[in-house]
Amino acid sequence: MNMFAQLAEGVDDETWTYHLSESDYSRWLREFVKDQVVADEVAVIEQNQELGPSQSRSRVLETIRKRYTAPA
Repeated sequence: MNMFAQLAEGVDDETWTYHLSESDYSRWLREFVKDQVVADEVAVIEQNQELGPSQSRSRVLETIRKRYTAPA
């Protein structure tokens, strides 16, 4: 997940938005990571047309980190 976060933070807004609009992030979480809960949460973010690229990226990463970052 750290690698995904690094890639997400470094990708340009146009690429991010394209994959967001194709539901690629939730699909990846559902099919390859096998995490239905996080995939469903990310799918809601993907469908929110009011979010700009930086807002959606932040929310997707926050959702993933909430699940996969161990407490300090």
